[in-house]
Amino acid sequence: MKSSLKWMQDYVDVDMTQDLQKFADTLTIAGIPVEQVEYWGNEIKKVVTGKILKIDKHPDADKLVVCQIDVGSEQLQIVTGAKNVREGQIVPVAVHGAHLPGGVKIKRSKLRGVPSNGMLCSAHELGFDDSVLLPEERNGIWILPEDTPIGVDAADYLDARDVVYEYELTPNRADCFSMVGLSREFAVLSNKQASYPDIHVTECDEPIDGKVTVSIEDEDLCSRYAARLLLNVKIGKSPLWMQQRLRKSGVRPINNVVDVTNYVMIELGIPLHAYDYDKVAEHHLIARRAHADEAMA
Repeated sequence: MKSSLKWMQDYVDVDMTQDLQKFADTLTIAGIPVEQVEYWGNEIKKVVTGKILKIDKHPDADKLVVCQIDVGSEQLQIVTGAKNVREGQIVPVAVHGAHLPGGVKIKRSKLRGVPSNGMLCSAHELGFDDSVLLPEERNGIWILPEDTPIGVDAADYLDARDVVYEYELTPNRADCFSMVGLSREFAVLSNKQASYPDIHVTECDEPIDGKVTVSIEDEDLCSRYAARLLLNVKIGKSPLWMQQRLRKSGVRPINNVVDVTNYVMIELGIPLHAYDYDKVAEHHLIARRAHADEAMA
């Protein structure tokens, strides 16, 4: 279990100016063992969002291109070998004097004789691991959403600066397998008041009766199983803020439908699963034990 302390702020006022390693020790002594404290984005400096205005071939290198980048306050020329850059894209730009994770420093240079005033950044170069990246984000420059503002601090926009606690929780502390559960411990140990999300669902007038059936065959293992039918769902990417919270929890974003189920599970500790309505036989969900020699398709 991992928890972003910035996300935890939604439920309890965490003092981010305190010694967060010391507070992790306090949690551990109280029976909430913090295995590791991860400091996200502290090394990132002078990385801004920029828009690619123009791309030209490098005059002396087949695998390089010369990009003109609008970073808000100025226009920069940057040479890159990335194959996924296109005009009009918004990307993270490490300008002259930038610092990246791992002690990498960026300065002006020449690549095969052409001046380059910085570097376009991949998700890896900003500290993100393959395990929490979408397939298209694992190679090449990180392409940011089209509505990303230009010239802002990329680490702030990407919510890349944070402190993340990784816990080694024992089975008897299942009450802490969620952000809300952990927030109770944070509140008690910091003499703060915890608050909980206000959950409200707007339902349509059309009844679900006759459209979905739920059966429980083994009530000793499953006492309750509920279903909700969502109509007119469009599959796409989740908002960036949700993707980043999932990543800090060690979960790779997939799409908006899968991500929201994982998000709720991490927040409230309630396991959820989304089914494609058209692919569920007779629109009937059954909670039961596996049959003998039964294989999962």
